[in-house]
Amino acid sequence: TAQRLIEAHVGRGVPVYVFDVRLTNTAAFANEWIPIKVGKDGLVALAMCNVIMNEGLYKKDLFKFMKCTADRKASVDDKIAAVKEQVAAFTPEFAEKESAVPAGKIRDLAREFAKAKTGVVVSYRGTIAHQYGSDQERAMMLLAAITGNVNTPGGRCQGVGPGWKYPKSKHVKTRALKINHGFPGQVAYPTHKVSHQVLKMIKDGQAGRPEVYMWACYNPVYVNGEVEENREIMKDESIMPFLVCSTIVYDESSSLADIILPDVTYLERWDWEDMVSPTQVAEYYFRQPLVKPLGESRDLGDAFNQLAKKLGLELAWTDKEDFVRQSCEMTPGVKEAGGFEYMKKHGVWHDKAAQPDYFAFNNKIPAEALTADGVIFDDFAGVYWNWKKSGAQSEAEAKQVGYQNTPKSYKGYVGQEVEGEVYRGFKPDAVNKSGFLEFYSELMKAKGLPVFPTFTPIPEHAAMASDELNLTTYKVAVHTHSRTTHCKWLSEIYHDNPGWMNPTTAAERGLKDGDEIRVYNKLGEIKTHVHVTEGIIPGIIAISYHVGREHSGRYGSGNLSPIPGVADDDPDFANKWWDKHGVHPNTIIASSPDVISGQQRWMDAVVRVEKA
Repeated sequence: TAQRLIEAHVGRGVPVYVFDVRLTNTAAFANEWIPIKVGKDGLVALAMCNVIMNEGLYKKDLFKFMKCTADRKASVDDKIAAVKEQVAAFTPEFAEKESAVPAGKIRDLAREFAKAKTGVVVSYRGTIAHQYGSDQERAMMLLAAITGNVNTPGGRCQGVGPGWKYPKSKHVKTRALKINHGFPGQVAYPTHKVSHQVLKMIKDGQAGRPEVYMWACYNPVYVNGEVEENREIMKDESIMPFLVCSTIVYDESSSLADIILPDVTYLERWDWEDMVSPTQVAEYYFRQPLVKPLGESRDLGDAFNQLAKKLGLELAWTDKEDFVRQSCEMTPGVKEAGGFEYMKKHGVWHDKAAQPDYFAFNNKIPAEALTADGVIFDDFAGVYWNWKKSGAQSEAEAKQVGYQNTPKSYKGYVGQEVEGEVYRGFKPDAVNKSGFLEFYSELMKAKGLPVFPTFTPIPEHAAMASDELNLTTYKVAVHTHSRTTHCKWLSEIYHDNPGWMNPTTAAERGLKDGDEIRVYNKLGEIKTHVHVTEGIIPGIIAISYHVGREHSGRYGSGNLSPIPGVADDDPDFANKWWDKHGVHPNTIIASSPDVISGQQRWMDAVVRVEKA
C-alpha cells in the first residue's frame, strides 16, 4: 500500500489529504495534513456530503444501487432527495465547531473530491475504533458512493482475494465454548467477533468455563485492553484450570501457561496466504520453509495432527506440508499451472488473462439464471436467490421465513432487482444480504440504532472534565503489532514511546519536552516521558503501541527469559546501547466494544496527566 501510494502521489501527482490527530509519516508527505479532533472523522465526511449534495456535485452512477429509504423501489430522484435530507444538519459550520476542521477547508475538499475523475476514501482504525465507529465508516462509504467511487478504478473497492481449496476433515461435534460474540445483547452485529471480551466472559461464567484454555499467535495479557484484569483471570486456576500456549517467543501471556508449545517462525513453516490483492486480481502465493526449525520448535499445524490422533480423530492431512500440497492440487488455476511443484518453484500464481471486475454491480443477470432450479424471488428485499444453497429445508420454508431471515441465504444470492431489471449488484454477506449499498439499514433499525449514517457523540468524550485528556494510540512502520520487539535490529530503531503532547496542552500542566509524566485513570497508571510537539492537536495525548514489554527477550524488554536452561549467548548483546523499552498504554485502556460491530474502542480512553 505504501509503495502504491508513493507511486501515485510522487509519480503521477495524485493529491493526498490526511485527516489525523497527529502528524503521521503519511501526513508529513501529503499535500496537506488536516488536524481533526478525535472521533470526528465521520462527521467531517457527512459535512462533505452536505456540500456535494447541496451544490449538485454528486454523480448519479451509483444511486440506483443505493438503498436510501425504507422503499427499495424508490426512484433515483427520491434517493437523492433522501440523502440531501439526511445530511442537511451536518453543515460545514457545525462540523467545524465539533471537529476543529475549518468550514472553508471542508467545502474546498468536498468540491475537489467530487469533481475529480476518480478518488478514494481510505479509513480504518482511527475511524472505527470508537463507540459508534461503524457508523463513521458508513459515512465514509456514503461519501464514496455519492461521488461514484465504489468498485471503480481508483475508488473504494470490495476486497478480491484468492479462493484456495483445501482438504476438509470430517466434522466432529466439540464442547468448545462459543463466546466470541461477547455478552448477550452487548453488540448488535459482532462482525469483529468481540474476542477482547472472551476472558471477561470466562470470568463471568454465564456461558460456562473451559477446563483447558489454549491460544496461539495471541498475547491477551498484552494485546487486549485492561491487561491487568486479563493477567489476574489467567492466573486464577479456579477460573481456568489448565493453560496451553503456542508461541515463538516467551511473552506476557505464555509466562502464565502450564505448557508452552514452541512454534516456528514464518521462515520455518509451510503455508498459503489469502490476503486481499491491491490489483483487484486474485493472487495465489504460498510460503515454504527457508530453514529448518531450531531446537524443539514445531509448526503447530504438525502438532495438531498428532493431537487429533490422541483424541481418536482423523484429519484429512498428515502434516502442514501435506495440507499445503493438497490445497495446491485442489485449487483451480494453481492445479492446472502445475500445482505444488509449480508453487515450490515460483511461489506465486495468478491468472494472466484475469481483469479487475470493476463496475460488475452494473452487470445484468441473464433471464435463464432467474428460472434455474431452486431460484425464488423475495419481494421485500428484491432479491432472486437459490433456496437450495441457503440451508433451508424446503422451498415453502424458504418463502415463509424470507430471504433476510434465512441465515445463509446470501450463499444462494443470484441478483438484485433494480428498476424492473435484475443486476449483480454488490456482493452480499451474512450481515448485509441484499445487493444494495444499504445506507438505509433495516438491520440498524431492528436494533434501535441510527438507520442512516449520522454523527453520535462519544459518551466519554462528551463528559470529559476540563483537566482530562483523550488518550489515543498509534502504530509505527518499524514493528508488526506486538510481535517483533524481540528482533534486535527493529528494537534498536524503535524502543521508546513517549507521550506526544501539544505545547498548549503541555504548558497547561507545567510540562516541558522530556519531562517524566504520570498518565492515569480508574484502570491504573503508566509512567513515561513527554514529547512536546506541534505535530499533534491540543487536548489529547498519543502513546504508541508495540513496546513496553515485560518479556520478549532482552532486546525488547531488557529482561532475560526466566526459563531454566535457555541460553542467551548472542554476542551482539554487548553492542546494545539503549536502556529504554517503553511503556504499555493498554494498561489504562478499557476492553470495551463498539455497540454496533464489537470493535475494540481503542481511541475512547480518557486520562489525566501530571508531572511524575
